[in-house]
Amino acid sequence: MNGFKKIISIQQPEAFPWLGFFDKIRQVDEVVLLDSVQFKKRYFENRNRVRTANGWTWITVPVITKGRYHQKIRDVEIDNTRPWRKKILGTLEKNYRRGPGWKRFSEKITEIIVKNHQRLVDLNLEVITFLLKALSLERPTIRSSDLDLSSSGSRLILDICKARKATTYLSGAFGRNYLDLSSFSKAGIEVRFQEFRHPIYRQIHKPFLPGMSALDLIFSDPEHIPNLWKTTEQG
Repeated sequence: MNGFKKIISIQQPEAFPWLGFFDKIRQVDEVVLLDSVQFKKRYFENRNRVRTANGWTWITVPVITKGRYHQKIRDVEIDNTRPWRKKILGTLEKNYRRGPGWKRFSEKITEIIVKNHQRLVDLNLEVITFLLKALSLERPTIRSSDLDLSSSGSRLILDICKARKATTYLSGAFGRNYLDLSSFSKAGIEVRFQEFRHPIYRQIHKPFLPGMSALDLIFSDPEHIPNLWKTTEQG
């Protein structure tokens, strides 16, 4: 199979991800969701930003971390003793109910959020799957925890690429800081780095603020979705 080519990305399963997360996915054949690495507090695995009249705010899924300082993403449990569902849904409705995409998408995202998820990764994966479909970017997704690999760092990324028979790995820009590129070269795997230009779309509030959850786009300007990535390619 000399002509066989397969591009993959390896991405942590963030909560309500931003468009940069999906820009990477649109360029690959398969996505490996990296749930076998350590959970980072105050990062994006359990929270993200949404637009408000005054700027932006976090929507956060509370998780149990006490005494679990080195837990893997796949093991993180949601703190369901707190009324986080009501808070997130209230924030979304307050800020997006007048948006042109609210009627189209709010019922499904509400259905996902109100489910009795126990583990954060299960909630995140369901939201990611929903957003992939909303953005017409459905791709095969694999969990790294299903690959039974024990390596870490650059070696783990390489081992995942080998396990999934990738010929090209699409890395985020920060991969330049830690990837051992020579080991990928020796394995015959090309490494490319994402060059992301944030698309501009019509938000409910002005001025335009980049870096919001993809929910902001689908609620605020769903008509822009078919041409979304053209704006990133053209600048």
